[in-house]
Amino acid sequence: MNRRDPHLEEQLWRRTRGAVEGELAALPAAERSRLQAHLAALGALQERLHQLVLDAGGPALCRDCDGACCGCGRNHLTLGNLAVLLLRDLEPPAPDWNAPCPWLGPAGCRLAADQRPFNCISFVCEAVEAQLGAAGCSTFYALERELRAAYAQLAGRYAGAGLQGLLLRAERLGVRGFFTRP
Repeated sequence: MNRRDPHLEEQLWRRTRGAVEGELAALPAAERSRLQAHLAALGALQERLHQLVLDAGGPALCRDCDGACCGCGRNHLTLGNLAVLLLRDLEPPAPDWNAPCPWLGPAGCRLAADQRPFNCISFVCEAVEAQLGAAGCSTFYALERELRAAYAQLAGRYAGAGLQGLLLRAERLGVRGFFTRP
């Protein structure tokens, strides 16, 4: 598939989202609760990473460079990120497949910190690192390792989970379900 064809990306998004919604609805209650607890823990880690960036003046630094790193996030949204929204009965933002990142809006990322892809929440540029200082960087990267491990646990449980973007994963899974065992 041509990843830059907005029409094809929208079709894949709709199919994938529908499949994920259906599989989530069919999960047994105990498995759904387990998933919700894991995603809540993952989200708390992401919130802590985000707070470090906020404390370092990240939003102003991002405005200064016009969020150049966000243009690299085209297909980073993961199964876990979409599941967080769906399990909370939140409507995901409508992706803009013509934008450098489909989740980027005029005011920045349209996803809350606990809903953002790993690559987006765990990336800091040199300008942010400089503002974090040595102690802040040490804390940031310790949390990043913990978050990476949490995503790995999710991938160890569900075939469609992991750090790879959901749409890329969907193409590789074929007919296998997202919430099947790997």
